Amino acid sequence: MLVIGFNWPNFHDNAVAAILDGKLVYASEEERYTRHKHSPYELPSNALEHCYAFLKSNYSISPDAVDAYATNFDPSIYGIKSRAWHSFSQISLIKDYALRNDMAEAAYSSVMQAFTRSITSRLDFVNSAKLFIKSVLSHMGMAIGLDSIKVMPVRHHLSHAASSYYFSGQKNSLALVIDGQGEKESTTAWSIKDGEFENIFSQEWNSLSFGYLYEYFSKYIGFTRLEGPGKVMGLAPYGSTNRKVEERLNSIIAKRGKFREVTQDIIKDSQESMYDSVAERITNSKVKMNYSDGENKLNKLACDYAHTFQSFFEKCVLEFAEEMKNNSGMKNVVLAGGSALNAKANMELHYSNMFSNMFVTPAANDSGAPIGAAAYVYSKLYGRMDKKKMHDVYLGDSYTDKEVKLCVDRSKLKHEYIGNDISSIISEIEGGKAIAFYQGRSEFGPRALGNRSIVADPRNIKNWKSVNLMKGREWWRPLAPSVLDSSMKKYFVSPVSHEFMILMFHTTENAKENAPAINHVDMTARPQSVSSKTNKLWYDLIKGFESDTGEGIMINTSFNNAGEPLVETPEQALRSFAVSGLDSLYLQGWLIKK
Repeated sequence: MLVIGFNWPNFHDNAVAAILDGKLVYASEEERYTRHKHSPYELPSNALEHCYAFLKSNYSISPDAVDAYATNFDPSIYGIKSRAWHSFSQISLIKDYALRNDMAEAAYSSVMQAFTRSITSRLDFVNSAKLFIKSVLSHMGMAIGLDSIKVMPVRHHLSHAASSYYFSGQKNSLALVIDGQGEKESTTAWSIKDGEFENIFSQEWNSLSFGYLYEYFSKYIGFTRLEGPGKVMGLAPYGSTNRKVEERLNSIIAKRGKFREVTQDIIKDSQESMYDSVAERITNSKVKMNYSDGENKLNKLACDYAHTFQSFFEKCVLEFAEEMKNNSGMKNVVLAGGSALNAKANMELHYSNMFSNMFVTPAANDSGAPIGAAAYVYSKLYGRMDKKKMHDVYLGDSYTDKEVKLCVDRSKLKHEYIGNDISSIISEIEGGKAIAFYQGRSEFGPRALGNRSIVADPRNIKNWKSVNLMKGREWWRPLAPSVLDSSMKKYFVSPVSHEFMILMFHTTENAKENAPAINHVDMTARPQSVSSKTNKLWYDLIKGFESDTGEGIMINTSFNNAGEPLVETPEQALRSFAVSGLDSLYLQGWLIKK
């Protein structure tokens, strides 16, 4: 049995996932194909076509054999105005898709007109999801009747909770979901017992949305909304607590009942954007500042604001987790929602020892919600999910050796085929070079985990700045490490195996002395633990480096240039390498130089 999940309606981080016979077999994000970071308001059409191609190639399954589709929003929960807006917007996006793909006849067909009338009258965007699927299949040269397409909507926060629970390896668990907004909710908690989900807490976004609050606060210190929260988290250790900001935070975001709320006077006074007003009150300024005072110089006030807000967020997460643990009696916890990308807050929860087991889904943002929606629908309609703990996210596309060779030959760059003999790569890293490393299926989610990575020697503190500059990133941002699972305790304080770079740990003195380039200024790092079972060649790279240097750790940052998604195809890898400051590229067996 096969269920395909996708984002609908489309906001950002749009993706497609496939659950086949209870197992997650494919997941990919639209941004990898359009090259637009976070794919704002883009239909996941390319991701869906690639999913169909993967299923056909690997399982001989045709698109007309899909048993059901799952979406990560439920229109029945929306109010009439929201349903109307989403219905119109999705139809407009489908028309644009048809026109862009030389399907003008379909864009203005009687079927499109009939569906526009139907969707407008019913205000039910599930029907537009069917039309989207039909349009993608039509673009692929396949005709399919709308009546044969089964679409099952799943509540947004339930999709998030399911995306973490089903892959945690836990039978019973508390799920905490914090994001910008679902249909109405921004914060929920779920008690999950043997696959049965009970919603034990819900808070609507216009009471408090930590996702929106963090985004709008990020704007006030010089960042964009979607990229800002991650950068603010990295900026925070450069500052210290600003007592006035802390007082305003505690006054404006006050504890009421089981969680905090925005004070009512701000809600009433807000004219255009409630969270613009909140951020303005917190910073006590209508003027947005710049986090930088020039090259290699940070704005002290911005750093202090970042530190104070990040610390406040961590405190609120711990408050909420403790309240919900007491309410549910659960010993295990899973985390999802965009705010679960905050690896520092996850670290504080880890070190609190509040729970016996903690799992954070690697794609905590909206790209992971289609996985949860598909898993939930599969479980309810077709049988139990295979609930083994997830250990890797190599779930995207791969490219044949023939395709890679064709790209390499076309590039005219200096190249040599070395296969899996990566000893020369290890030598280059030890010699101070920064290397792009590309192989196999692409990683799903926001982190590079050995298949679309840039690697460098962590022993040289200068690599911190140089690797950031090669990519066009801000010089002060931390670089994450990949570490042999057997060496985690050498470099981190009280660690657990964690393969997804979404959980920070305090670093040891050993790490400070022998791997200074991965130490952030507050002695923390966000590692990927690596074993030979999950990625043999990636493991061999780090193991070989350890054999030569005694250090089973390596700088690992995403293979992309600033402002771009992870590279997906061999062509993208070559293009990104050519315009970056990287020294060499390992491209699925080929060693390439400029």
